[in-house]
Amino acid sequence: MSATTTSKQSTGSSTSASVSSVTTSTSPDETPTTRDSTPAAELNGKDSKHDDKRPERAPSEPSAPHKRSLSISHRATSAFTSPPEPPKIHEVPHRSPFGALLSRTLPHYTGAYSVGVCDLELPVARKTFGTFKHKKMPEASAGLAMDTVLFSLFYPCDPPEKPSPVAWFPKLGQTIDGFLKMAKRTPNFWYRMIAYPLAAAAIHGTTFPASKDAPLATPPHTMANGKWPLMIFSHGVGCSRLMYSAFCGEMASRGYVVAVLEHRDGTSPSSTIAAADGTTTTLDWIEWSDLYWPELEEQPPDDTILRHEQIKLRVAEVEATVDLLQRLSRGEPVTRDSIDSPDFDWERWKYMDASRPVMAGHSLGGSAALAASSTSDIDFRSVVVFDPAVQRLEPWKSPLPHPLLVINSSEFTLGREYAIFSTQITRTVTNSLLVLSIGGATHPSFSDVFLILPAAICRMTGLKASPAEVISKAVKATEEWLAGKRVGWDGVWQEGEDREEQAKEAKGRLGRMSRKGKEKYMPAGKPGELSWHPL
Repeated sequence: MSATTTSKQSTGSSTSASVSSVTTSTSPDETPTTRDSTPAAELNGKDSKHDDKRPERAPSEPSAPHKRSLSISHRATSAFTSPPEPPKIHEVPHRSPFGALLSRTLPHYTGAYSVGVCDLELPVARKTFGTFKHKKMPEASAGLAMDTVLFSLFYPCDPPEKPSPVAWFPKLGQTIDGFLKMAKRTPNFWYRMIAYPLAAAAIHGTTFPASKDAPLATPPHTMANGKWPLMIFSHGVGCSRLMYSAFCGEMASRGYVVAVLEHRDGTSPSSTIAAADGTTTTLDWIEWSDLYWPELEEQPPDDTILRHEQIKLRVAEVEATVDLLQRLSRGEPVTRDSIDSPDFDWERWKYMDASRPVMAGHSLGGSAALAASSTSDIDFRSVVVFDPAVQRLEPWKSPLPHPLLVINSSEFTLGREYAIFSTQITRTVTNSLLVLSIGGATHPSFSDVFLILPAAICRMTGLKASPAEVISKAVKATEEWLAGKRVGWDGVWQEGEDREEQAKEAKGRLGRMSRKGKEKYMPAGKPGELSWHPL
């Protein structure tokens, strides 16, 4: 389906999608109860031929014994065979009770390196997904299409002489219109009169502490393979590539190159897709109830079929991005045909190791990460997911061959998603598996949102842990997992120690009787505490 098109000479987004729509979703990955399992089977591919037995669930044996402490952190340990400097006190960045309303900047990164950021939009071979059409545009082409990929790179950079923080929301008006459509509100004059000032007061001028288009740093001699490892990140529904700048920037400050995709699947508030001829296409949020499937006698009762097609598109974007970055790391001139790319020394990007990337994602991005692990030919070093929306994959039968780290919010552990994950997904993991949860965290707290909002508003949404603490625990657990350490709730396990003593098992506890006379299930873990789920 065609979307709004202009011939303006500007660059912007990626993956060309055919549907421009208007409308909605209230929460990232709200899932209806009725499901159609056929498309999921297509995602899963062939049934597992692997043995059901799994090795002991740890990514690798730890090297030298490591002291357990929440206050000590080795800087950039995930990228180094040995720390480049002595352990440093790991402090959660101080956060104002007003969020970023007064400072207008997100917390500084705590790793050993300065962080650079740049955008790349590159053309790829066209692929289409889905047969649905828009009810208001029946003459338009069907489904979604991928013509380009857009991603932001967060990476270790040379310390700039004069830091220049990057705008968190570079296209405020377009994004606010997209959020209005997600809330089923047509962005007319009156809604804009209300929404624009409120949004501007909350986020306009907000920056994150990375340097735009800074040159990639040269790896130190202690770096494994003499190169920076690569991580691919897939965002959740209702988000965009820059809404995870805290997590991605922290990983970059620890020695990773992180490619954050902007998916052109209609799950972002609004996206601008640039073509090689300078024309741009705007793709807004796609609401499943605005669509119909011509070949189906009975139309889908919910968004399941749409989400399956969107996951397929995301996996294709991941594969295209990894291919481009692998070619870039080999010195091929892939940026020669770029629609949008910075003008700097691309020879330095030979210092990036794209041979075995880490695949990560949040919410629907977590589902895409699991699907990529199962269906893609990419040899992922590991998969890291946060609150994966696994209802979008149900029923799941395909093997997951890569080491898997799952970090959930305590909110997520009480829902149906976690039940599906623990009964279906875990049975297909044929490599190491570790499942953790962060006490007091909610589903959106893995993004930047709560770092910007005042603490009082965060509490009103149900968040009980510090937003900075949630990000810090997610980063620390990811870093230690990828470094081959066994992550425990109070640090890392030492060889020969009893796991039962070092990890708080999140079997849950029965709380007080509810008003309806039913016992309430509560997850283990105090606010901000990391708990281990022995699945």
